Amino acid sequence: MPIVITGTTFTGGTTLTGVTYQGPMGYTSNLVLNLDAAAYSGSGNWIDTVGSKPFVLNGSPSYSSTIGGGSFNFSPASGQSAFCSTSLSSLNTWTVEAWNYYDGTNTGLSPCIITEGFGGTLHINYALGAGLANPNVFESGFFGANDGVGWRTSKSGSGYATSNLVPGTWYQFVGTYNGSNIKLYINNTLIESTAYSAPGGYPQSAGSGIRLMQKWDGDAQYWGGKLGIVRVYNTDIGTGGINQNWNANKSRFGL
Repeated sequence: MPIVITGTTFTGGTTLTGVTYQGPMGYTSNLVLNLDAAAYSGSGNWIDTVGSKPFVLNGSPSYSSTIGGGSFNFSPASGQSAFCSTSLSSLNTWTVEAWNYYDGTNTGLSPCIITEGFGGTLHINYALGAGLANPNVFESGFFGANDGVGWRTSKSGSGYATSNLVPGTWYQFVGTYNGSNIKLYINNTLIESTAYSAPGGYPQSAGSGIRLMQKWDGDAQYWGGKLGIVRVYNTDIGTGGINQNWNANKSRFGL
């Protein structure tokens, strides 16, 4: 059985045998998009460190290298968002994670923190935000399963109302889909789960880019506040992975 070493750096050409290194984010081989404002160059596009996808910062959101260990501040009143014109490939299972300082300035019924863009084909592979299928409800999900339903989301019962979010607070928001259940976690806690075994098809990519802090179709509906980290995985990293990411970053965001 190999030894697992977490969060340790070795220098000087040390050779280790039978050791597996596990970095602070976990599931690194499944990470397909990674945006961390702490690594921002200070000018130009925000660049994903996995596939070098460039995110154009529309409306010039302000950047701080110190707030939240590095973050962008998005103002809905100024129409600020971010967009990458290239998509991820279709993800049959996924995790989407965002660390957001919620400030209560959202506009419209359906602003998202992260969502695949909505294009000519009726698919949205993943989304995390408000009002995907239910106004004033925060949820994760996808759109376009071939079963005539459209949106499939984490909403269970009355759903998690956006009014439950406290302005002036950092949150870790995570949505997952494992092929059987769509789940929403907030601050390392499972909030809701809805079963969906994809009888009409798994989520698919529309090939229409990736939007941050805006509705999936580019409409003027914006999610406000600061954004420090955005990640997408091609699997459900589960409670273990979410907990690992929480523990690795909570002190950075004062949680």
